[in-house]
Amino acid sequence: MKKRLAALAPVILVLTACATTETATTTATTSQQVGMAAIKIAINSKCVTELNNTPAWKTATQLMTAEQKQNIQTDICGCVSEKAPQNVTTLDLATAAIDPTARATIVNQVVSETVNACVSEALKK
Repeated sequence: MKKRLAALAPVILVLTACATTETATTTATTSQQVGMAAIKIAINSKCVTELNNTPAWKTATQLMTAEQKQNIQTDICGCVSEKAPQNVTTLDLATAAIDPTARATIVNQVVSETVNACVSEALKK
């Protein structure tokens, strides 16, 4: 019985190591996913606010119906929500998941970098 236990000990250690590594990887991945979700929601909200506060947007949308304005805003902010996270590091995502102040800073930075490209893209349609 003791020989069997001694033979199984290395196998148990290997399996435990695999489980520990998998758990750490799963935790990191989950943290990144939560961070990405938080970033995307905050990016979309910041985009809408920034658009509505931009004089050029107000002028450009004066003659549009509410539906047209909403459709273009959705296109632009959808673009920003998709493209902006590409400029966010894994560390930023993990930080954004737990720190609202850091999330706001990250969001401001990536929205500012992305919104102009998305406005140009939306207006070409």
